[in-house]
Amino acid sequence: MRPNQTYSFVGKLAVWPDMVSLVQCYQPIIGLQAFALYQYLCVTNDQGVGRFRFSQILNHLNFGTQALEQALDVLTAMKLLAIYQQEDNYTLALQAPQSSQDFLKNELYRALLAKKIGESAVEKLRISLPTADKNISKSFSEVFQLDGQVEPLRSKSERFDAHAFKQTMARHNLRFQDEQTDIIGLYHLAEQENWTWLEAYQLARETAINQEISIKRMQEKLRSNQRKSAGEVSFSPAEETIIRESQALSPLAFLTAIKDSKKAAVIASEKTCLTSLAKLGLLDEVINVIVLYTFNKVDSANLNEKYALKLGNDFSYKEIRSAEAAVLALREGNRKSTSKKAETSQSQYSNVPSWSNPDYKEETTEEDLARLEEIQREILEKLEK
Repeated sequence: MRPNQTYSFVGKLAVWPDMVSLVQCYQPIIGLQAFALYQYLCVTNDQGVGRFRFSQILNHLNFGTQALEQALDVLTAMKLLAIYQQEDNYTLALQAPQSSQDFLKNELYRALLAKKIGESAVEKLRISLPTADKNISKSFSEVFQLDGQVEPLRSKSERFDAHAFKQTMARHNLRFQDEQTDIIGLYHLAEQENWTWLEAYQLARETAINQEISIKRMQEKLRSNQRKSAGEVSFSPAEETIIRESQALSPLAFLTAIKDSKKAAVIASEKTCLTSLAKLGLLDEVINVIVLYTFNKVDSANLNEKYALKLGNDFSYKEIRSAEAAVLALREGNRKSTSKKAETSQSQYSNVPSWSNPDYKEETTEEDLARLEEIQREILEKLEK
């Protein structure tokens, strides 16, 4: 978007914003720049009569181009504005803000506002109506059929229902890490993946850490499903067994099975280690590969927790999201380690000169050659004397 590009407003679309709602509910979320831009657009809205340059906004509000683009993005995300583009021309469709009470009924908006001004301040904005005054009005589609005839009333629900999500959580004893932050994350993922609340809940329960929802692990699971980078790589029978078993059990069940084979019991610090690995965002199958590799690395009945966490940090940094990718990373690490040890061993114990290596490259410079010739000449002179 450049300052000399033009925009116009949608014709015959007049907007009278609810300033109380705009100031109390929207402004803390959208910020002062987007708030000022929305007011400016409302005031200058000529309902499609003329065209304007974006430079007029920049000059009037003292914005930079990047600040203007960000403010426009914020307004569209909060459904206060819609933007349509045709080549270098833009059309703006202003949208009125929701009333304060409608705003607070939206779980996503309410959570965003609570993050900015606090839960107690949000509660003061809410109007509590008596049960007898409950609004039972129906929408058009709940009353009328496609041909305009009245049909028996039917219920209509949103695709992501936060209330139903919370009720199901309570039945399974799941809890939020941070309810406001998690609600925002759930709405984001549900909209991005076009989930129902039940689809979101199933993944949330699958990736929970000690009955606590983890948005980070939900994201990692999605990325793992979207990108199976190790799909065409061949694995040995032993590696295939590791992958299959890692994907079949939870980390605690996997660790318990290994400890049982060693006639040992899982201790509290090992459970804490598994939780720490999960909080890094690692999926269960990746954690299981780390656990098995750690036991194979150290001959002990107990998990080397320090080494497991070190490997977990490395996998988190490398964005390892599947058992296949974890096995490949360990295979590559072992190959590099073996190669390095072989080079070190050869350099320490081999009496074979380096120049006898078929891969040896001559790197002598012209200065070195000149110096060698000078030394040879001096030696010959001494011998002649």
